[in-house]
Amino acid sequence: MATLCINLRCPHPVNPDGAVICRACGQPLLLQNRYRCLELLGQGGFGRTYRASDEGNNPPRDCVVKQTVAATSPVLQSPLNPAERRRRFHQEAEQLAILGQHPQIPQLLEVVDNQRGQFLVQQYVSGPTLAQVVQAHPLEEVEVRRVLEELLPVLQFVHNQGVIHRDIKPANIIVPATPHPLVLVDFGASKAIRDPAQLAQTGTVIGSAGYGAPEQALGKAVFASDLFSLGVTCLHGLTGLHPFDLYSVSEDAWVWQAFVTPPVSPGLAQVLDRLVSRRLPERYSCAQEVLTDLRWSAVASPHRPPQAAAGAQAKGPPWPQRFVINLGRVVANGVAVSPNGRAIAAPCSDGTVGLWDCTNGELVHRFSKPWGPFGMGHRGQAIAVCFSLDGYSLFSAGQDNQLIQWSLEDYSHSRRLQVPGWSMTVLAMAPHGPTLLVGTGDGQIHLWPIGQGAPIRTLVHHQDRVTALALDGPGHVLASGSADQTIRLWHLPSGRLSHTLTAPKAALTALACHPEDARLISGDQAGRVQMWNPGQPEAAQLIARFTSPVTTLTLSPDGRWLAAGLEDGKVRLWALSGLVPLPPLSHAWAISGLAFTPDSRLLITTGADGTIRFWAPQP
Repeated sequence: MATLCINLRCPHPVNPDGAVICRACGQPLLLQNRYRCLELLGQGGFGRTYRASDEGNNPPRDCVVKQTVAATSPVLQSPLNPAERRRRFHQEAEQLAILGQHPQIPQLLEVVDNQRGQFLVQQYVSGPTLAQVVQAHPLEEVEVRRVLEELLPVLQFVHNQGVIHRDIKPANIIVPATPHPLVLVDFGASKAIRDPAQLAQTGTVIGSAGYGAPEQALGKAVFASDLFSLGVTCLHGLTGLHPFDLYSVSEDAWVWQAFVTPPVSPGLAQVLDRLVSRRLPERYSCAQEVLTDLRWSAVASPHRPPQAAAGAQAKGPPWPQRFVINLGRVVANGVAVSPNGRAIAAPCSDGTVGLWDCTNGELVHRFSKPWGPFGMGHRGQAIAVCFSLDGYSLFSAGQDNQLIQWSLEDYSHSRRLQVPGWSMTVLAMAPHGPTLLVGTGDGQIHLWPIGQGAPIRTLVHHQDRVTALALDGPGHVLASGSADQTIRLWHLPSGRLSHTLTAPKAALTALACHPEDARLISGDQAGRVQMWNPGQPEAAQLIARFTSPVTTLTLSPDGRWLAAGLEDGKVRLWALSGLVPLPPLSHAWAISGLAFTPDSRLLITTGADGTIRFWAPQP
């Protein structure tokens, strides 16, 4: 492994393994003749942090070297004068010497203050950060409880020493291998409170955007500010989303629960809501209070019901309704979810296109039909919608054969695209280009690159109207279903026909493609839901047959759930692993649209009963 030069002016700090003198600047590479810096872990306004090897120990052991920025550094400029920088350095060293006595805070090993600069040497804790863990997969309730149960005692210890951390976030929490507890790191932004009167004084505005409490953003951090940051860290862990995406400015409230599937227990939800209260009087005042509530919430939380016996009809979690949008006499003819999962769009029977907030059902905007002979909008029913991949545009197709591109940046600009041939039936978006896919009533599929005035290619093999389009995960294969009772597979972006499935014996009405293994699910006018495997393209597996026609299908982006909408108003659900059927969901009349959010934690359904319904699974 390379050795890094700690001279901030060094033009080429990377040196060979085992070197003792920097070949670029001639400075010694070992700090105090023992610490060899191997990897840059972080860099901020006040310093650099390295993973290092302590070669004065036998055998060498890993450690962390934190380097305070030199005021004259051409690489990192500190806003502090030398005296203030030295005061802050020794204050942090004193704090770390005390705080490092806790087993979940890295121990301070050595303090270096010489002509080469100022350095703190700390114990190295191996393991990913909580941010890296959440990036791989959001946390479940049991894992969030672990975060709180293991870090709240640490915070209580820190606060008892008169220290506010001021930068609690997932990146500053290390997750060591089991059974070791979580470790809290990086006290560089901490503040020591030696006099309670200091809490009323305005200090430095510091912390990470989104995680800092409102009072901390005003320079008035208190001990409860750390509890707020820990609570927001838990919300990020549960959802995988940045705090900015979990707070509704219009409602002035956190909307995190809409993004958590399965929902957390009411007891934990109550604890988290109090932790992240923006009003100090409503927030917990100390870590011990949180621990008490957390433990009682675990006792009061209902136990999970026992699983159904093998072979039972309904297994797996039910999907209760979260909320409903009532459109009155207007029918949403379908639904699409924005790429970031925060909004839904629906083409409506009155010619409008609606845009709603996915977290609470609040109407964001309605693209209306035109007044008079001119103006933009559909003059008949809107029948299909599709978001662009960047989320800045929305495309809608109407019975008037208009294809309209709407701007989502300010809702004021749009343009009409001229589609050749018969009326449009279905829209989809492919990543190549990106390209809008337009199916029509005469069996054609137009490939239309975004930003161009006309399609670049038309796929023409279907003999009847195109009823469904589905893409595999990478977007390399397009499956199209038709009333001609065939499924055709096309290579993208070339548009070359690769295979035609003639086994279906009824008009196709819906298609969905598994995001990982290219399995294809079809629904038809005869009420059949079938699975087609790439290795056996003509041998379909019958999943179910209903007395009512299938109107729409969708697979969750994580590949776990299959949903089928029927003309009788039922939504049939399966856990795809084992094709386990779940209890059905219901509208009063026919299902017109289905869509999962990108995180697979919410299912949106539209029906001829004039409602849009939001469902999420329970644990």
